[in-house]
Amino acid sequence: MTSILIITGQFWPEGSGGALATYLITKLLSTCSGFNITIITGTRRPAKINNVNFIIEEAFRIQHKPMRWLYFLTPSVKSYYRNLMKRYDVIYIPYGYELIPASKGLDKKVIVHIHDFQPISYSPAMLYDQQDSLIHNIKAELLFELLEHGNYIRAIAGSLLTPTITFIKTWLSEAHTIICNTQRQAEMISSRIPAQANKIKVVYNPLLVTPPLDEKFRDSTFIYAGGGSYIKGFHIFMQGAINILKQWDCVRFLLAGDFKRRHKELVKRLNNFFAGRFKLLGYMPHKDILKLYSKSHAIIVPSLCEEPLPYVVIEAMVMGTIPIASKVGGIPEIVKGTYAERLMFTPGYIEEMVDRMNTVLSLSREQLTNIGSKLRETTLKRFNNEVIKKQLLEVFST
Repeated sequence: MTSILIITGQFWPEGSGGALATYLITKLLSTCSGFNITIITGTRRPAKINNVNFIIEEAFRIQHKPMRWLYFLTPSVKSYYRNLMKRYDVIYIPYGYELIPASKGLDKKVIVHIHDFQPISYSPAMLYDQQDSLIHNIKAELLFELLEHGNYIRAIAGSLLTPTITFIKTWLSEAHTIICNTQRQAEMISSRIPAQANKIKVVYNPLLVTPPLDEKFRDSTFIYAGGGSYIKGFHIFMQGAINILKQWDCVRFLLAGDFKRRHKELVKRLNNFFAGRFKLLGYMPHKDILKLYSKSHAIIVPSLCEEPLPYVVIEAMVMGTIPIASKVGGIPEIVKGTYAERLMFTPGYIEEMVDRMNTVLSLSREQLTNIGSKLRETTLKRFNNEVIKKQLLEVFST
């Protein structure tokens, strides 16, 4: 029996794509005989999995990263987790890099799964085409906090703390294996931390396979699920949507995610002008957003950051919906060889995005159905859970 300790600050249903991936990976591993799994997480009500034990660690809920790091690096806390790790054969860390040092010298298999860019960027996100130097990283962090959160204090603090990513780079030296989600992410991590390049393996995240609904909305409908986020391209989407509504009067837009008051007021004003063509849905449960993907004609993904392996694109394709996405991160890898590949656009280029939206609007319902069916078939083959499970077993076997 191989005992696995999973350390993840967030666990599904909290968090985003990385938390969902950790949940699905845990479910895959739990179906294998010979694994005894325990999860340490800050999520108070984690999604339950048969034969998996949970330990709730409230310290993972400390929002300020340096304070959280200081807590887990306190000698007494570090000693506690070091003794806990001794009881397990494999230490798997998707979120919780600050506990990697506790494994030093234990002769345990330590697997670090990178779902974002924190080892090379202070914030989890990395802006598109961000250059690799301390000065550029500081400027990018300052820009990220100002545009994403509008918080000057966070912007100044984040930019000053950017050099602390050196700690994570050092901690990764304790890992036996580093899992990246796509080749693009692996190349970016390898180029910036070349000392760890030989440890990196690329394993796609598993899928939550759901059958698509039978029909699309009657009106031509686009969905955008990035909330009011700057790096997810909310402002790009809105400008493109306005351009489309000036050309077409039978199109509507569904907006999902978290929105601030200023975003809601903007949508309200536009609805007064465009006869209610925008529907602000706000945050939605995962199962409900999947249904919307299925019924929509296309999903708009105008990200301005390097998306390692965005579930929003994969899930839309599985639900038979065309993604119109910016050419960032792992997206080209996801859509390669499909109709969606020709619908990618340069990040921030509104005219290109509008052109791709016009292409979708010119398609008949029969064409949409056929394209959607092929997208689903290709995606299920490319992200085959049985293949992913086999790859994970190769990594986790001791």
